[in-house]
Amino acid sequence: MLKQLVASAALLLFCSSYTAAADNSSDEARASLMARLANLQSLQADFAQTVTDQHGDLLQQLHGHFALARPNLLYWQTDAPNETVMVADGRALWYYNPFVEQVSVYDQTDSMAQSPLLLLVDADALAWAEYNVSYENHSYALQPLPDSDARQSLQLLFGGTDKKQLQRIILDDGQGQLSTIELDNLQLNSDLPVNLFRFELPAGVELDDQRGG
Repeated sequence: MLKQLVASAALLLFCSSYTAAADNSSDEARASLMARLANLQSLQADFAQTVTDQHGDLLQQLHGHFALARPNLLYWQTDAPNETVMVADGRALWYYNPFVEQVSVYDQTDSMAQSPLLLLVDADALAWAEYNVSYENHSYALQPLPDSDARQSLQLLFGGTDKKQLQRIILDDGQGQLSTIELDNLQLNSDLPVNLFRFELPAGVELDDQRGG
């Protein structure tokens, strides 16, 4: 569930003119990635997502729309027949599945250990220390360190004539399941309504509160 969250948050990397050196140093790659994040105010895009198992067999195809605003705000929606809504409001992460009529809510900081994409919404997160970051051939890779709580890895592939446009995001859940997200109609630093990032519990829907305390 969380592994499909905000997969698009990584799209914010599209905005920067910073060019990373092809260097495998984790510190240098992390610095270049965070430099790309620095100029972002907001971002929204449509996406097409495919999910495959360890044998490459197709498990699921999804389409939808997402938006993010720094710091810490994210909206992620998939279309019917697999309709879901996810909202990160800066403190909590809300996941709504209309089919089962349930909303699950998590502490947003704790959720960063479950999805490296949330790091890209908050460049100051301490959870960055849980990952090794590398850069090669216009692609960033975030791999969880062996002694960290993180389990998922992330790859960001850039293209276009200047090799600075984010075109594809790949999430690996650590058990062989891959989520590949293709981006379209991306808009950078446009005005987004504040209430887009405020989740209102629908009437008659069960709340599963996973926040500590």
